[in-house]
Amino acid sequence: MRQSQRLWQRHLPELVALLVVAIWGAGFAITKFALDQFNIPAFMSLRYLGLLALSWGVLVWRIRRTGEPFRVARGDLPRLALAGLLGYSFYIPLSTVGLSTTTAFSNALLVATAPLFMTLLTRLLRLETIGRRQVAGMLAALAGIVVFMLPAVGAGAGPSGRGDLLSLAAALFFAGYSVTSRSLLARYPLAALMASTLTIGTVPIILLSLSWMPAQAWSRITPAGWAAFAWTVVVPVYVAWTLWNWVMARLGVARASLFMYLVPIIGAGTSWVLLGEGFGPLKIAGAALTLVGLGVARRPAAPQRDPLRGPSGYRAGPAVRQVG
Repeated sequence: MRQSQRLWQRHLPELVALLVVAIWGAGFAITKFALDQFNIPAFMSLRYLGLLALSWGVLVWRIRRTGEPFRVARGDLPRLALAGLLGYSFYIPLSTVGLSTTTAFSNALLVATAPLFMTLLTRLLRLETIGRRQVAGMLAALAGIVVFMLPAVGAGAGPSGRGDLLSLAAALFFAGYSVTSRSLLARYPLAALMASTLTIGTVPIILLSLSWMPAQAWSRITPAGWAAFAWTVVVPVYVAWTLWNWVMARLGVARASLFMYLVPIIGAGTSWVLLGEGFGPLKIAGAALTLVGLGVARRPAAPQRDPLRGPSGYRAGPAVRQVG
């Protein structure tokens, strides 16, 4: 009995990590299910308002619990504004619109290429060095992306092809958010950073979306649709992030980040089971090549001066994800 209990405790962090990546992987299919009943402006407006209420509620609770006041240095305001726009005004809307027109599997895989763009950005900004192995991994990942997108783009760049391109653009903006916020993560707690950047990024989205709210057919939203919507606000954000921080404290960044490569795979499985999506051999081959390339490219060639806190590149940005 004691031996089995010790074995359970020893592997508990790995089991919790699997639960978290399962939540994030399933999020793409669940979000797409919700988008079938909501128009995108209504979905975005309600989701952002829900996230705002939740994020500020968590921040106020944290301030009362710790007694630490929330202050933002004036010099950090431009960086906070840029992070808010990149993460919440561009990344999430592009990812959501992309998801509405392509498959959940495509969206999951292409958004998962954000670490590739992060590596490129940090190299361009001279924050990290890139070795030959990383270059080879990046080239392999890029080749995999091309192969993966060929069926959709080759079909005349219809809605699916445009959705894939929007998902890829979302990954680029997510990488920009992560690089922009890396120094902020060292000075502000996650709850404070999310509340402030989310508030900034929400303003243009609400202004653009509210006028479309009357066009939403509210009567066609089923209880399952509302449940899926509520899930996208709460579960991938605070439930999964709280568990992930617990995992990170016990496994470390390197070991924990290995689990992140399961997210697109779980996304593919859940989209097949829940939505009936199918995948041809070309998509499977492209996805496999992309994931292998990402795995090679994310192995550091040299010690980094300012490593990101949080899951390695994948979720070190907006904690929504889908978050879809």
